[in-house]
Amino acid sequence: MNRLSVLVCDIVLLVIPCPLLAQHGGHGAGAGRPPAAASNPAPENSDMQDFNRAIALQATPEQVAWFQRLTKSTEAAQKEAQELIQLAEKAKKADSSRYADFNDAVEEAQSNNRQLVGSFSTPQQSGSKDLIKKLGKADADISKQRKALTEELERSQFDGKKIANVVEKLDKTLTGFQTEQLEIGKEMGIQPEEHSQ
Repeated sequence: MNRLSVLVCDIVLLVIPCPLLAQHGGHGAGAGRPPAAASNPAPENSDMQDFNRAIALQATPEQVAWFQRLTKSTEAAQKEAQELIQLAEKAKKADSSRYADFNDAVEEAQSNNRQLVGSFSTPQQSGSKDLIKKLGKADADISKQRKALTEELERSQFDGKKIANVVEKLDKTLTGFQTEQLEIGKEMGIQPEEHSQ
């Protein structure tokens, strides 16, 4: 009978959760006080914070695809810009189809940028706020310079040097745009694709 009593007590102790036992008895040195760990949780170390931030900013597979389209379209626009700068300086009149192609390439890069940024989750938006702001500013600068190029092309007097200067400014802005893209890609854990130039 004695062994049976001990066995029953052992089973009861195993089944009853520890917090209930503590509430019932409360004996010992810390009676009446909550455990230290409950009132003062251990602070997260910086490695854990960095890890949690990286997880929150991690790109989805769809975002990786958008990012790759974005970088390709920006590179295509930059290539068009380089070719146009050389052509504009030598040309006696505007080749409207070349400028239309360039405008389309820049517009595609901007559209891809807006798609990527529009896909961000709330944690991604919050964690990349500064980079998104810089990317938005570069996008606005590109729009402004595209407008300046259109106005220059609509002038009756073609000035190749002036147009080349406007395209050159636009090309520099595209380079800054690309730099911001790569920064945001790095934040999201996206490796840029290697392109043969």
